[in-house]
Amino acid sequence: MIIVGAGPAGLTAGIFARSRRLETLILDAGKAGGQLVFLYPTKLIHDYPSYIRIGASDLAKLMVTHAKEQGCTINEDEEVVGLERKEESCLVKTSKGEYEGKTVILAIGMGLFEPRRLGALGEDKYHGNGVYYRIPCAEDFEDKRVLFVGGGDTALEMALSLESIAKEVILIHRKDVFRAMEENVENVEASKINVMFRTELKEIQGNECVNRVVVFNNETEEDTTIDVDAVVINIGFSPNLAKATEWGIELDEKGKHIPVDASMRTSIEGVFACGDIVMYPGKDKRIVTGCGEGATAAISAYKYIKKPYWA
Repeated sequence: MIIVGAGPAGLTAGIFARSRRLETLILDAGKAGGQLVFLYPTKLIHDYPSYIRIGASDLAKLMVTHAKEQGCTINEDEEVVGLERKEESCLVKTSKGEYEGKTVILAIGMGLFEPRRLGALGEDKYHGNGVYYRIPCAEDFEDKRVLFVGGGDTALEMALSLESIAKEVILIHRKDVFRAMEENVENVEASKINVMFRTELKEIQGNECVNRVVVFNNETEEDTTIDVDAVVINIGFSPNLAKATEWGIELDEKGKHIPVDASMRTSIEGVFACGDIVMYPGKDKRIVTGCGEGATAAISAYKYIKKPYWA
């Protein structure tokens, strides 16, 4: 079995594949751990069973260790560039070679994605010099004044992760209510985070690095200048599933996800999918959801290999 993507869904699929003693190769274009280590390493996870709270990077390390201990081979920094269905197998082409497997499980998150940009003045100019879309290292923000932009779960969780580290944390949201889980909203309300509703980022200013922003209240139509050292924008990501299309995999009407059935089967025989890349009625994107889908995909792939399956 070949699994493309070493995030929570792909790693779980590998663990369950090895429990059925399938030879399992997991390929990832980056580092094992997926979005947990690339996008949100400092984020605290509160909704993964058995952990009251755990750092995203710590959870990822445990999953990687589990998959390796179970016997999965994990190849990092090996991007998949081609997928071809053969008569009895699937041929996977990467930046470093070719592999053939009875089945393939796609667990590639949102594919090659880019953070959504606000389009605020100065955003591009200060990208990497005070403007960020993720927090690779919380210590980099120690004793700094940090402005967060966004109103979803990730924006709130990232702001909370810096509350005890940064000198000041400000969170602005263009609406008058957050679009986040009640638990995250309650935690922000109980924190020292300065929340500004109905507020939008208008301009980012500075010299070599960011040192102030101009925000706009869309209710009073007033501008306010705030001294900050960093701006973290989290308003989502734009997925790029061009490769999935090239491989002949059917996408949904919006071209943003792969539709699957209850067995996690895609439109190509022998190819399954799980995690953020898939969509079905009632889907809720959570780590635990992706792990469940990974388990289902692995067992479905096992049944496909062993067909007719007798259990």
